[in-house]
Amino acid sequence: MKNCAIALLNAMALSYSLDVQAELLVNQVKYEESIIEVAPGRYRVESFYKKWEEAIRRNIAAINEGIAPDVSGGRDSARVLWNGEEYYAWAEQYHSAEQDRQIEKNVRLKVRLPPPLPGGGVCAVFLHDKSLNPITSLKIDLPENNHGTWCNGTYGLGSAGKGVDGLLVSISYYLTGEKPAQRPQDIGEGWRYMTVLLRLEKTADGKVRLVQDDRCLGNPNRYEDIPTARKRLSICIKSSLQVQ
Repeated sequence: MKNCAIALLNAMALSYSLDVQAELLVNQVKYEESIIEVAPGRYRVESFYKKWEEAIRRNIAAINEGIAPDVSGGRDSARVLWNGEEYYAWAEQYHSAEQDRQIEKNVRLKVRLPPPLPGGGVCAVFLHDKSLNPITSLKIDLPENNHGTWCNGTYGLGSAGKGVDGLLVSISYYLTGEKPAQRPQDIGEGWRYMTVLLRLEKTADGKVRLVQDDRCLGNPNRYEDIPTARKRLSICIKSSLQVQ
């Protein structure tokens, strides 16, 4: 692994208010909000963060048959500095197009509990450059239960640690084919939590890509948060270096 520094800071949500006068700081980088008069007496606030949300929706629609979720909030988003370049990473959970069609069908048929389809819940990470042009994306692979899994949430996005060109993403998922919760208090039983490593690589033609690397953490694993996974990753790398 290359010893390239990755500085990762949580992206902060921006407020949309017409009386905002100060510049907004996103990961200690200044981005101005612009107030645009769209008609006499009518104004629109444009911001970097809002444009970022729209870029994510376009990315998902492009790979999901035109269907994209509401991605407002961006809890698991970050600015990434890698090899002197600035990128923006966003982890998102959404329904596959097939799952959305199944839900719509069951609504028409008045089926109360539509069955979750294998792979119907998708967790993915999207990478943009500082101008929010799409660079690459990756759907997190969950091979457990012969890929009969349903990813239902992302819970963290952080640096993989010193000397590792990668991001750690914490997710939750469950296995399809099992009996769904029958009572509200049962929701969450059977959910599984883990953290995966996504390495940043540059191909021979200069393109940046994300690669899921399960060699150290395993897949599935039970590292529920980034600090625990980062500690395990550090131990694994040190052991590998000692063997060499």
